[in-house]
Amino acid sequence: MVLLSAGQALAQAAPAQKEEPSQVDAVIVTGFRASLANALNLKKNSNLIIESVTAEDMGKFPDQNIAESLQRLPGVQIDRENGQGTKVRIRGLDQNVTVLNNEIFVSGLEIFRLYEGKITQDNSLEGIPSQLIGGVDVYKSPDASLLEGGLGGIINLKTRNARDLADDTTIAGDIRGQKGSGTDWTPTGSLVLGHKFSDRFAVLGTISYDKTDSHTDVLAGENRGGWAFEDRPQGAGTVDVWSPEYRYATYRDQERKRLGASINLDFALTDSLQLTADWFHSDLKILTSEASIKFPFANENANYSAAGFTKDTNGVLQTGTVTANSAEGTSYVQNAEAKTDNFQLAANWDNGGRLTGSVRGAYSKSNYESDSGNNDVRYTQYTVRNGTAAGLIPNATAPSTFTYTYTNGDNPTFTPANPSQFTTPSSVFAKSHWVFGERTDIENTSIRADFKYRPEFGENGNLLLSAGARYAERKVDSDFLLLLADYSGKGELNGKALGQDWTPLGYFQDGAIGFKSCGLPAGTPGRPNCGQTATDDGRFGASPALITPYQTAATNPERFETLTVGGITALFQNRDQMKNPVQWLSALYPSTPFKYYRDPIQSFKVKEKTTTGYAMADAGGADDGYHLNAGVRVVKTELTIDASATPTVPNFYGTDSWNGVISNPENITTSRSYTDVLPSVSGVFDINDSDKVRVSAARVVSRQNLFQLATGSSYNFTRSSTPGPNLNRFLYTNGSGGNAELDPYRASQFDVAYERYMGSQGLFSAALFYKNVDSFIQTETVSRTVADGSVAGATTGIFNQPINGEGGTIKGVELAAQYAFDNGFGFTANYTYSDSKTSVSNDYDDDLPIPGVAKNAFNVQGYYEGHGFEARLSYAWRDKSFQGNFGFGVDNSASGGVNDAHKLGTWERAYGQLDGQVGYAINDRIKVVLEGINLTKEDTGRYLQWKNLPFRYATGDRRVVLGARFKFGM
Repeated sequence: MVLLSAGQALAQAAPAQKEEPSQVDAVIVTGFRASLANALNLKKNSNLIIESVTAEDMGKFPDQNIAESLQRLPGVQIDRENGQGTKVRIRGLDQNVTVLNNEIFVSGLEIFRLYEGKITQDNSLEGIPSQLIGGVDVYKSPDASLLEGGLGGIINLKTRNARDLADDTTIAGDIRGQKGSGTDWTPTGSLVLGHKFSDRFAVLGTISYDKTDSHTDVLAGENRGGWAFEDRPQGAGTVDVWSPEYRYATYRDQERKRLGASINLDFALTDSLQLTADWFHSDLKILTSEASIKFPFANENANYSAAGFTKDTNGVLQTGTVTANSAEGTSYVQNAEAKTDNFQLAANWDNGGRLTGSVRGAYSKSNYESDSGNNDVRYTQYTVRNGTAAGLIPNATAPSTFTYTYTNGDNPTFTPANPSQFTTPSSVFAKSHWVFGERTDIENTSIRADFKYRPEFGENGNLLLSAGARYAERKVDSDFLLLLADYSGKGELNGKALGQDWTPLGYFQDGAIGFKSCGLPAGTPGRPNCGQTATDDGRFGASPALITPYQTAATNPERFETLTVGGITALFQNRDQMKNPVQWLSALYPSTPFKYYRDPIQSFKVKEKTTTGYAMADAGGADDGYHLNAGVRVVKTELTIDASATPTVPNFYGTDSWNGVISNPENITTSRSYTDVLPSVSGVFDINDSDKVRVSAARVVSRQNLFQLATGSSYNFTRSSTPGPNLNRFLYTNGSGGNAELDPYRASQFDVAYERYMGSQGLFSAALFYKNVDSFIQTETVSRTVADGSVAGATTGIFNQPINGEGGTIKGVELAAQYAFDNGFGFTANYTYSDSKTSVSNDYDDDLPIPGVAKNAFNVQGYYEGHGFEARLSYAWRDKSFQGNFGFGVDNSASGGVNDAHKLGTWERAYGQLDGQVGYAINDRIKVVLEGINLTKEDTGRYLQWKNLPFRYATGDRRVVLGARFKFGM
């Protein structure tokens, strides 16, 4: 791994021209110690402030995940999900842009959703095969020639150039097996083939495959917005205690298969003209399988027992026994695939004269598809429709209530009073089934021209003038789909044909739901007999059975599997049967047709056009003791957003707002145009042969989050089991939506750095940075009344929407040091302090930090290399970080009720990870390697306002990799 602190490497490994001081030679090295020495040389002769990681050898990146390699750099931290490094944060900010060879790039994971709660994610790097990458540069402060889009910085993935191969024919690669905690060994490997047909033409190709299995135990439920605090039932009285709607104890398995391929063609047509072509392909398949037990706190008529109840002074529950009407388990399977192809073509012209130039074109496309199947099983009695007012209880042997004891902790424990209710087959009923899908296509196109000119009048000062122009288009087409059943063959009427706003379709396959036709006027032909009364249409009462068959673990044991989740052994829907969710649901209800319907509220299209021009000047060279750069980049953005909103009088494909999609959305097209002027200036000054000072300032801009920009109003509903008029009805709980008027992120930034070099193997550096962000996109929590299945026809709950908020600042210090001793030992170390502040507040704190910015972070790495043996131990740690506010509850004080509306901060807990590697070179061509990732199995977690109020938790997974690397040159 090459660590560069404020160094610059070329995106392509072509020799730098002597007269262009902003570029340096890229040197192919083998071995960790040699790569660090090369990094120091690159750093010392560079002009821009960047960090870099390069491959130690052909096809061998220092970590299996690009993000995990970048976490070792000063000022860089990463987010994690399921033990994988995902999103990169530069000085705490995740509003960054990822490019390939300094041009457009798509990974296939630009926008996607995870889990039952459909948690939105963006810009993950987990799908990028590291074996295809020759290096990564992280630009912290740009010049005018670099692509705009990074508020924190620019992540530049660099491929290799075929003509830089040392041998005429190169064959390299690796064969490995890897194993996670509690999983089997899985294969992974790569192959690199390169050939020089002549000094002018060469081809380099890489193919890689890896399969990873992981298991994680999770505390979840942050997606459920129905938290409460005031007047929670306790016996016949009440108590004020922070109460989640549900907590989920989750057993999660994940299988990842990733195929990568790349080709580089490098052709020098003449001594002056070089053509290069690159293709970069990735196909990532992720199968996520979950089994969860749900523990109600603020739902299902939950009641706290006074016996054994304790809470702290903040109202955080420490121990307590809860009795609720419902005990449920959830099986969830998401089958997702992200495919991406990136193509680049470049022509570089340099005849040794005053004028040089290049023309580049790029095309990228990605396709993300996922299907998610969900099943709820019931461990308490559940009533379904059978044509009688009393209904049918298929699991009559189950208890009518669920009692459990809660003991607080980062990962709390739940102890059921009656464990047998989870494993008695006749008590376990397959209650609800539903499937949703996601389809996102992204297409990027760009063309650019760049020119450099050395005027005769500037020869004494090594003056270089640069200018360029670029045009790019980005198209995003994201569809969210619900799989709807057609009940017309079962006698459900078409309400639309009868002047109603609904059709005979349904999303939730739940036996408690009866015929919507029950509510039609008396005398309507075909209206079922539901025992209608003046106050109850009987749909959730005496309606005939509609959604059948009804199955328990006793009547259909082949549907179920036994797992231990959160320490509780329980029966769940067998997740292996759900790997193809659409086929699974169709097989459960063979007499019912199913079809995907596009949800217009959660679907959108975005088209972006950018026209860019820049001009800049460089002065100074290696013999001058200084280098100065100044330039300006002007970007005009034209944005078109096609989204949808709920109309005043909505109609539905489905029986209800909670049981289908809107069929008559209000289609809204928003067209916007804005221009950003982005000046930048930097300087490098040699104090002497070993000491340098760097300064830089720049104006930067970053795109809006696509989900926040283009999503319509999305609502979540849950079925009530609270006795009363709304029993069994689906009620609105919470929702969220986008805002097409959001502005981009914009900031001004300043850097000062000092560096001291100690020979070719040592470095100490210190940097000060300051960033002033004009405006942050903040989440506003408001109350909203939404139509649902309640007797009143609507329920008031919380609704979250993004707005253009006030700005914030980040200021900090970065320290870095590394040294290689003569005896083969060496180290690298860095520390980052980041102090951020915004105008964001909640019920307890003001001037909160910028989300994602950890105040303290450090990395330490020690290594030995000699006599064919190598060993490395790395530790990365980052402090807790604010993640945003979580708003919930409703203020009913105006109507004589209580104010139970709250806004609390969510915080990611501090995290440290220890990785290690040992290897032995059998000879110059073959090396065996053993790697360990997250050796101490560190867990991740998030808390709500107070450290002892857990919000989410995930156990750490240790991965072990054993294999061999090889390289042959001919």
